[in-house]
Amino acid sequence: MSDPSPGSPPPALSVQSVPTPGSIVIAGMHRSGTSLTASLLARLGVVLGDRLVPQDRANPRGYFEDLDIVRFHQRVFARLLPEKTKGHADWGWTPDAQVTAGQLAKWQPEAQALVQARMRSGTLWGFKDPRATIVLDFWQPLLPNPVYVAVYRSPTLVADSMQRLAAPVFLRHPEYAWPIWQLYNQRLLDFIRRHRERCLVLNVDALPHQLNRIPQLLHDRLGLTVTPSDLPGLFDPGLLRPKSRLWHREQLSRVVYDECYSVYDQLEELADLPDKPASHPEPYHSSVLAATARSSVSPELSIVIPTFNDAPLLVEALASVEQCQPCDCEVLVLDDGSSDPESLRVLERLESVGYKVLRQPNAGLSAARNALIRHARGRLILPVDSDNRLLPGYIEQSRQALAADPGLGIVYGDRQLFGASSELIRVPEFDLARMIDQNFIDACAMFRREVWEDVGGYDEGLRGFEDWELWLHAGQRGWRFAHLPEARFEYRVRSGSLLSHCNTRWGRWRFRRHLLRKHPDLLTRLLPQPLRRFVSDRSQSADRAAGPSWPARLLLNAHWLWHWFRPRLSAPPNGESRQIATTETSSPYP
Repeated sequence: MSDPSPGSPPPALSVQSVPTPGSIVIAGMHRSGTSLTASLLARLGVVLGDRLVPQDRANPRGYFEDLDIVRFHQRVFARLLPEKTKGHADWGWTPDAQVTAGQLAKWQPEAQALVQARMRSGTLWGFKDPRATIVLDFWQPLLPNPVYVAVYRSPTLVADSMQRLAAPVFLRHPEYAWPIWQLYNQRLLDFIRRHRERCLVLNVDALPHQLNRIPQLLHDRLGLTVTPSDLPGLFDPGLLRPKSRLWHREQLSRVVYDECYSVYDQLEELADLPDKPASHPEPYHSSVLAATARSSVSPELSIVIPTFNDAPLLVEALASVEQCQPCDCEVLVLDDGSSDPESLRVLERLESVGYKVLRQPNAGLSAARNALIRHARGRLILPVDSDNRLLPGYIEQSRQALAADPGLGIVYGDRQLFGASSELIRVPEFDLARMIDQNFIDACAMFRREVWEDVGGYDEGLRGFEDWELWLHAGQRGWRFAHLPEARFEYRVRSGSLLSHCNTRWGRWRFRRHLLRKHPDLLTRLLPQPLRRFVSDRSQSADRAAGPSWPARLLLNAHWLWHWFRPRLSAPPNGESRQIATTETSSPYP
């Protein structure tokens, strides 16, 4: 959309029902389309301020937010909420406290001065700062004849947009999206009900097909007469992510976050421009669960998902499985001793619609995956981390590859990063010597159950890198791997994950030491040929139960010290070391 030229005067705009210039507030939660709505009103003639928040990567077309009012809210919110607390104080929310309109009373003179300064223009003016949404009752008596454009959006789409924003706080705590959405939209709903005659209520996802109605709605609902403008010709459809892409996630979110969707449905009933005609949402239906319930025989495939204190992310993982529409499949979830109340609540909601949730005291990721596979009935296994997402086609292509080649044991694919990075990671064809150097196969690879049985399962002596050891062991046992050269799943990149704890020099050293004891013959492949013969000769003359002889261990240790501790800050030309650095797992296991 082309934004109004900063230097050109806006078209004339008046309030028919008010004899003097009024004011207009664009209200709605962050990432809900308020910037898009504000840009439309600016095109139609509303003056939204002389000093606006500058555009940035997250909003390259501009925020249309009055910089002084934004800074006012930020300063006041920072004073009202404790420092260094959980939550997101800048948006007025923490788990234990939220900003209310009554708390702003002492700042009323400062806010009044901001209003008076904007009234001097003699034209209709307005402002947009999503933070105002939770304190509209504070602004209402200060504004001259105010009217409101209330904007809302599906909580699933807002939560997804907050993740794509890539702000560190939401990458670490994606679960924050839901209570923040609840706070903002409940406050918005309550305000609309008290001041319905002053509010135009819009679902932003209805705008692309209803842009021509905006001038008439502004006139009919708020008494605003605007100069016509070709809004459809200015609109960029790419500004809004298609709702259909997240259909499965939204359906499951309705089960887990029914309080949010109760507010959303009430807004839809009140809206002047709803997303769709009012209708009662249908009960949640899972094609995977339905197929499992109908079948009396063991499924071919078991998708196993361990979770530990991150169950809110399971919604995305399970929805991605549903989006793949796999047949002859079961889904098993294991709670590895979660203590987080929100995770426990989410797991209960998932159980209520039929997902099978196993439980055990916390034993670590290796033990959790082994327990899941022991309970699984399928002859094919696909582990999925609770914070990652499958992409369509992965399940069926992996099945086809395994069915076509009985000697094939493991199928893996490339991965698309999301969260703190959006890079496409292309991984190489399998090579055991290369795998000894660094892991490039994620845990999200489909394998035959016989592979797991042959290697004795995931090594429960490891706290991290357990999938790497499994692939090395399988390769050592002669199992073959196949690479699907396309992105087949989405890998979440965030801080605080298991990888961030174990992928340190000390963590890699412990893993190296573990491998040296368990797979000494395998590790000699790293050595140059003359040294490899030396180690083999010394190992053959030593007691096999005791492992490699001390000269062999000394040589392997020296070589691995160099190998593991060499600088890895700059990637080679093909970028492999940086790709591999985020391979192991992003689950939040301690």
